[in-house]
Amino acid sequence: MTSRSESLQTSPYLTCIRPGDPSPIVYAIDEAKPTTPEVTPGPQGGFGVIGLERTVEWHSDVRALHALQDAAAAPVDRRLLIERFGAEIVTDLVDRRWLQPPDQLCVDYLLTTAQIEVTAHCNWGCQFCPVSLHRKPAATMPMPLFREIIEKIAVYDTIRYVTFHFYNEPTLDPHFDERLDVLREHDLRLKLFTNGSKLGPERTAALHHSGVLDLLLVNLPALREDEFHSLTGARTYAASLRNVEAAVELGLPVKIAVNGQGPNLERRVAELRVRFGPLGVDVNPTLLSDRAGEVGGSYHQAVRVDGPLRGCSWPVNHAHFSVTGEMFICCNDYHQRETFGCVTSGSVHEIMTSPRAVLVRRRVFGVAEAPEDYLCRRCHDQLLDFPLRQFRPLATFPVNTRDRADNDD
Repeated sequence: MTSRSESLQTSPYLTCIRPGDPSPIVYAIDEAKPTTPEVTPGPQGGFGVIGLERTVEWHSDVRALHALQDAAAAPVDRRLLIERFGAEIVTDLVDRRWLQPPDQLCVDYLLTTAQIEVTAHCNWGCQFCPVSLHRKPAATMPMPLFREIIEKIAVYDTIRYVTFHFYNEPTLDPHFDERLDVLREHDLRLKLFTNGSKLGPERTAALHHSGVLDLLLVNLPALREDEFHSLTGARTYAASLRNVEAAVELGLPVKIAVNGQGPNLERRVAELRVRFGPLGVDVNPTLLSDRAGEVGGSYHQAVRVDGPLRGCSWPVNHAHFSVTGEMFICCNDYHQRETFGCVTSGSVHEIMTSPRAVLVRRRVFGVAEAPEDYLCRRCHDQLLDFPLRQFRPLATFPVNTRDRADNDD
């Protein structure tokens, strides 16, 4: 019987490409606009690997790709890999960490954002949001806890920005201005998601003077007041429009996200562009999501993924903190069921590499079997044709091996 220490498996974080192929993945969550890794011409007959660093690393020997494919779905005895592909190739793949001992899979992570639930309530109840169905009790993150989170994430120079949202309205936060001061102290940027209803003169002035604002992204689903009320359940139409226009006039970087679906979405986007386009504001529809099945009715996507899951960037690249400091899997976990540690119990690194956190990532990447009722089985990010996929593990997205038979002879 093969022991775990004698086995090797391909890291599920790897996306492989052949020379001349376009990038099969795209980065859109933490980028100003969707981008792909730069794919320069590779070595003749070789292949490229895109890992956590989001760059292509080329390998000149296609037999190494075949070794990775053999070990993608399950551990393989190291001796068998050496017999088939040679000790030099196997040792090289281990040194690159493309082949790993099974117990090391999904330990690595690379944080690019930190999403902090500074408040746990919202003054809207949008049709396309779980708040309209399961409103949570109002809660606010204490400043000492917020400061502890910021101090612990500030050590990561890979974090591009922080957010204050999680199905809430951050501008309802009584500590809003203080939190901006803490971000400025630690040289962290803020991407503020808001419905604009409470984005009054004091808030916009604080954002302007803080110098930490990276982007003000406003949820504004319709220009017509009757549609606005129907979609949001709110009576803040005049205030929201007024506050957005004031933020633009002050010079804040504003974009508008138009949520929703159906035949009226295109028209609503067009009407908002007529109103805000001349002000220099980008207005774009958002990608439909039922939040892993939390939103029903016409928004329900009826996603069901059986078998091993297929990888996702959320638990690898993004740190999520609840209003009480619990770290959890991703933005689609509305009820925060998949938690793996409180930030007060240790460093972010200790929590992100804890057995509970590693198990989350192993399930998400298909290394460990996810429970039948697992959140990700209902999420469109797991679909094979999801357009914003950031990982394509070899176990579920095999690379064309058109020349394998020739090389194996």
